Amino acid sequence: MPPRRFPNLAQRHAELKALGWPDSTLDFVQGRALRFGFRVAPTQWSRVYRCSLKLYPAKFPELFVMEPDPKALATGRVIPHTYPHDGAGTKLCLWLPRAREWSAQMRLDETYLPWAAEWLDYFEEWLGSNEWAGGGEHPEMKRKRWARPRTGTTARHVSNN
Repeated sequence: MPPRRFPNLAQRHAELKALGWPDSTLDFVQGRALRFGFRVAPTQWSRVYRCSLKLYPAKFPELFVMEPDPKALATGRVIPHTYPHDGAGTKLCLWLPRAREWSAQMRLDETYLPWAAEWLDYFEEWLGSNEWAGGGEHPEMKRKRWARPRTGTTARHVSNN
């Protein structure tokens, strides 16, 4: 049996468009990436979060919480299971790369999107308890020799209708 091929950006676009989520956006970014914007609330009692999933042809996807700002909600505390990055939003750590818990052959509506809602549910619980109940292991971030030091660095679809 031949090896299974990885979906390209056009196929990922079709996969996400087929979800038919109201109020979502789906854009190609300079022909080199795909960005899916969506709203999610982890439970019926939770706040609604605006998220952005960015997909690349040869890299792992990146999922960001854009609004409300998790850093502002955390009131100065270091948020568990996030990655430092330059730019807007909070970049979520949804799976452990060295354990190979995700592969590009997996569907996004069965992995990244529900994982984001689950992360957000644990985040909201953490806001009140200061205990991360989601378990998991956050990978050690190795600093590149040439990297500049960082200062200040410390997952239910919803429609507006």
